[in-house]
Parts: sequence; structure tokens; C-alpha cells
Amino acid sequence: MKQDQPRPTPRAGIMDIEAYVPGTSTAPAGVTKVYKLSSNENPLGPSPKAIEAARAVAAKLDVYPDGTARRLREAIAEVHGLNPANII
Repeated sequence: MKQDQPRPTPRAGIMDIEAYVPGTSTAPAGVTKVYKLSSNENPLGPSPKAIEAARAVAAKLDVYPDGTARRLREAIAEVHGLNPANII
């Protein structure tokens, strides 16, 4: 942003909204372990296959993927017996 331009200001009331604080789950009587799923959390951690897949592509994250998703469309077409040109 140029120095001579004013900073954008939020609408009235925006700064009065309290920030989200993640909640905690309270276990019912007699329950010793609660798995919190409401915040898209996974109590088991990531799948070992997901970790390996991320490692396999980590060195290629500096390049944008094919914008036409050609390989994905071809794979979907093959599984469903379709023409890749018909998949958008």
C-alpha cells in the first residue's frame, strides 16, 4: 500500500465482535475420554498414507498444478467409463 493512501477501516461494529475461542467438550458422568469432532479435528491424527503422500509432493509445491486438471479428469473418466472431455 502506498504511504499517501489511507488505511482501510472496518465497518462500524466489526471491532466489537469477540474473537472465536475454540470450545472444549465436557464428558458426561462416567465417561473418561471424549473425542472432539465438532472442529474438524481427528483424534487419531493424519493417516500414514496421507503423511506419505504429502512427503512425496513436498518438493513440488513451488509449481502451480495443471489448471485443466487433465490427469484428474482422465482418472475419473477411466473409473467411470467416460470421455475425459466431458468432465469439467
